[in-house]
Amino acid sequence: MRYDNRLTAAKLRRWETYLHDYRLPSWEEIPDLGLYMEQVLALLRQYLDYLPPELKDEQFITNYVRNRFMPEPCRKKYYRVHIAYLIMICTLKQTLSIATLHSMIPVGLSEQEVREIYSAYAEKHRLAAEYFIQQVRLAA
Repeated sequence: MRYDNRLTAAKLRRWETYLHDYRLPSWEEIPDLGLYMEQVLALLRQYLDYLPPELKDEQFITNYVRNRFMPEPCRKKYYRVHIAYLIMICTLKQTLSIATLHSMIPVGLSEQEVREIYSAYAEKHRLAAEYFIQQVRLAA
């Protein structure tokens, strides 16, 4: 199979642009007003549009709660802590087992502890994207 170098380079530049502009939301940008499941799903699709849809659907989220990988919603409403858990779980689930994730971000943490873990994670995610951009530039 032959590859068109110009098309490949153009695709790599599009990836570079996308990754350059993409960021996980900061802790303060995550809503903390009590969202219902449909609203959480819409928000996750917005924040994590690069993920396969099956990693962000209601069944998976319900299973994360049922299996105690994240705190239960409060009267069917999800707050900032819940959404931060979901962002980390959905993004890391691609490469790590749920048991590993559970040990990294256990349930029962204070809001401040979740904030610190999430903020550190969002920064590491940004740094990984920057590294990937450098690798794409080298390849293009």
